[in-house]
Amino acid sequence: MDEEKLVKKLESLNCPGLQSPSHQQRLKLALVNARRSSWIGLVFIAFPCLFIFGVLFKYGFRLDLPLFTALEGRMAQIDHSALRFLSPLVLAGAPLAALMLNLIAITHFHFERTRLELQVSVKLRIINLVIIALCLLILAMLFVHAVAESGHRE
Repeated sequence: MDEEKLVKKLESLNCPGLQSPSHQQRLKLALVNARRSSWIGLVFIAFPCLFIFGVLFKYGFRLDLPLFTALEGRMAQIDHSALRFLSPLVLAGAPLAALMLNLIAITHFHFERTRLELQVSVKLRIINLVIIALCLLILAMLFVHAVAESGHRE
């Protein structure tokens, strides 16, 4: 087949159209920028991660870190003051906010009414997925601690 016949044959082919006419109307807008949410998530989980590592070193490995001991004493003072809501807010609320922010940044939902189907797409951004995993780990550790401590009332 020579080049002219090939060009004519390719020009005569019908191009495939979109499967759904609503596809043209749909515009995916990210609610939150994935890169920005990862940095915000890192800021939100930095203190809880450092606190958990301090607890692990002090009580798990019996290594006394003076900086952590001072931080633990300060948090105990805050717990006995009017700002007692501050520790749970920072240790549990910040990872929860980081989790939600990063989940919103990498997931997109689309409901197609004609077929009654929900389409969920997830961006595979490694940093956001790592932050989500760290948030889940922090929240799981706090939950296990709360359950374990609920049996030891003073």
